[in-house]
Amino acid sequence: MFPSANDDLQIRLEKENLLRRIVNNIRQTLSLEEILTTTVAEVRSLLGTDRVLIYKFHPDNSGQVIAEAIHNYRLPSLLGLNFPADDIPPHARELFIKARVRSVAHVESRQIGHSPLRDLETRETISENIRFRPIDPCHIEYLTAMGVTSSLVTPIFHQDQLWGLLVSHDSSSRQFDEDDVEAVQRVVDQLSVAIAQSNILTQAHEKSQREAIVNRIATLLHSMPAVELQPALEAAVTAFGGSGGRLCIRNRAFDVKNSTVKSLAECLELDEPLVKIYTYGCQPSVPEVARYQLMEQYSVWQEHYNNSGDCDIWAIPDIYKIPQLRNLQVAFRPTKIRGILMLPLKDRQQLLGYLSIFRDEVDTETLWAGRFDRDERQLYPRMSFEVWHEHKKAQPLEWTTEELKLAQALGKQFTLAIQQREIYQQVNALNANLENQVKERTAKLQNTLHELQQAQTQLIQTEKMSSLGQLVAGVAHEINNPVNFIYGNITHVNEYAEDLLTMLELYQRYYPNPHPEIIEQAEALEFDFIVEDLPKILASIKIGTDRIRQIVLSLRNFSRLDQAEMKLVDIHEGIDNTLLILHYRLKPRPDSPGIDVVKEYGDLPLVECYAGQLNQVFMNVVSNAIDALDQQRASVTDAPKGRIAIVTSVGQIDGYIPSVVIRISDNGSGIPQDLLQRVFDPFFTTKPVGKGTGLGLSISYQIIVDKHCGVFKCNSQVGLGTEFWIEIPMEQKMSSS
Repeated sequence: MFPSANDDLQIRLEKENLLRRIVNNIRQTLSLEEILTTTVAEVRSLLGTDRVLIYKFHPDNSGQVIAEAIHNYRLPSLLGLNFPADDIPPHARELFIKARVRSVAHVESRQIGHSPLRDLETRETISENIRFRPIDPCHIEYLTAMGVTSSLVTPIFHQDQLWGLLVSHDSSSRQFDEDDVEAVQRVVDQLSVAIAQSNILTQAHEKSQREAIVNRIATLLHSMPAVELQPALEAAVTAFGGSGGRLCIRNRAFDVKNSTVKSLAECLELDEPLVKIYTYGCQPSVPEVARYQLMEQYSVWQEHYNNSGDCDIWAIPDIYKIPQLRNLQVAFRPTKIRGILMLPLKDRQQLLGYLSIFRDEVDTETLWAGRFDRDERQLYPRMSFEVWHEHKKAQPLEWTTEELKLAQALGKQFTLAIQQREIYQQVNALNANLENQVKERTAKLQNTLHELQQAQTQLIQTEKMSSLGQLVAGVAHEINNPVNFIYGNITHVNEYAEDLLTMLELYQRYYPNPHPEIIEQAEALEFDFIVEDLPKILASIKIGTDRIRQIVLSLRNFSRLDQAEMKLVDIHEGIDNTLLILHYRLKPRPDSPGIDVVKEYGDLPLVECYAGQLNQVFMNVVSNAIDALDQQRASVTDAPKGRIAIVTSVGQIDGYIPSVVIRISDNGSGIPQDLLQRVFDPFFTTKPVGKGTGLGLSISYQIIVDKHCGVFKCNSQVGLGTEFWIEIPMEQKMSSS
């Protein structure tokens, strides 16, 4: 009895509904694993076959079954098993890639049918019926060994690359037609979209994890008064899952007499290397009889980077397969270290050091569908697909692309920290050298000593302001672009949200009785709360963006790199920018009630001055006031809440030169009279060791008095507080040197 036309139509409608459900499930789910698991089950139900699986290719053209659905155990499970690359002959792989052919095989009729999506020669999209030809005997043996009498294979593509196969197997004489092929193709097309979306989500998640690691290590490197490299090294090794690591950098390579810095190669070549080595975890064991005791002293690293012409990361998965490392291999043989990630830490053309991460060898186990010899070409099909456990000892692991991206980001952070460390060492060396000269020449040349101090402080001031200005301007610039993008689009987002809410309100007004499923979903989503809270969230985003733009503007104004010459500036703007930058030290914290700032601004005209240098004076004075208040709070029980007052007014220097006066005072412990007269001396400080260089007020004095022909003085009483008086002419009659 043959089915009627109505029955055939009913079957087609049921298949179409099932196919539509499969497509909708793929579109609505974000988890790729869940999508694949659901898809194989639904496709098996759609086709009515015994087994449907999804097979994903590995980079070496082998592959693994990653999803599977089986009906009533009619065929054995292949889930999780790997298949060698030879299981798919090269000509079949070429048809999948070039023609995107769908393959239908029937064992009983000994026929195989191909339905290409593209012309093999022109690569243009075509639509053809299934064309059958005799099937290869090896293919029949392969399917028979699997217990399969009919199969449908559809290639899955991602970004025009063969990603995998969707395979349907049946142990009976199931006949696949064009409708089956096209139905499965519709599913595969949606799978390709889901794979692309999953990759995007994976990349976003990896980027988020990478940024979190970089931020955590950057905090270790830059949050302490002194650069702490050991904790950062340990965190870096842990981030890579490494077994050990090393950081090799120059140490005290600055020659004070000649004002030169030895290169890293020069430091490593000396009998007593001028290098500092930080280690963590497992380390190579260099024999005592070896010429070099440090792995970084071997020329292989310098030769590699000289020959490559750049300073990219050298990712070495297996050190025993790199001929250049043969002299170092003996040092690693007592260990399980197998891979090295070598990061050259370089600033422009100058190599500052090496960061190396070690990775141990691992034992691997691979589940194969049947036993085979990977060292010989497979000439005959396997007669059994029983699980074969392939065990391998002491295998290397490849460094992934994500790990290389993380290494690049961490390399930049370590490079910046090492630069700061070297600058700190150079300043200390200069200070120590200057102190020695002072001791030697105290009896002879007070004038010469004064000149040397001025030259020293001027050099430090120039370097400090240049570096600080460039850093601040660079940070402000990098933040400014994305912030402007957000700020420019938040208005549109707000308008769109209002339009959508208005549209929803109209729907609710004219369709007051929605479908129960809509009501259920609205309650699950707390729809009324979303409608109420969405405008508030957008408003908060706008407020936050405005705050960031104000900070960026303050940073750019503070750096003033474009105002190296004298210009008319707003003094109040410079003070406000300084306070904004130091806001994090003024606001309340768990261990501090915060510091109140009282501003009493007078009506000041624009003042001709060096804006960047004047901002530095404000920064030094306000920072000193904050330090004094913090020290008082830490040492005095029941100390009053900190208060900083800033008063501006107009005045006259020497009774006739129009000027502006800025008075900055605090209610700290004050300065004893015997120390008050030395506060502007170079290298004099009342702060604890390591908290100050003694140059801030000395440099500020030069800026105000020498550069601006102004007045800079300090008044203080013990127990009452301190006030700094800053006064500069409104106009500069001549350029100051």
